[in-house]
Amino acid sequence: MAGFTSKEEMEAVVKRFIDAMSTDEAIIKRSKGLKCTLGFEIPDLGLNFHTDFLDGVVSGGIGEADPPSMVFLEMDSEIFDGMFTGEVDGASAAMSGQMSFSGDMSAAMGLQVLQDDMSRVYMACRSLA
Repeated sequence: MAGFTSKEEMEAVVKRFIDAMSTDEAIIKRSKGLKCTLGFEIPDLGLNFHTDFLDGVVSGGIGEADPPSMVFLEMDSEIFDGMFTGEVDGASAAMSGQMSFSGDMSAAMGLQVLQDDMSRVYMACRSLA
């Protein structure tokens, strides 16, 4: 698994990822009716960011969300990267302690309809790193 060599490298990919999701027609369409905000902490790089899926409006940013995210995920950059490139199974990462989560898990489960599209967009953004 590749991961990232620096906070700046991952932050650049995350910014592109959030921007690309906010204009991706498939993600916008599938996020209609959803209300979930995700906060991510990447402790190995000291990076926090959030993604928001609010009834077809997709946004996010670097730093913690205000108000706080409904769901909070913590994992190292290599696990995050692996989850969005298909190299790591999220459930397995949680069961093995490589990822922790808290918050409204029913809201998070609704995001499963976006997983393939989010991975597609992430890999396109990652390839530009």
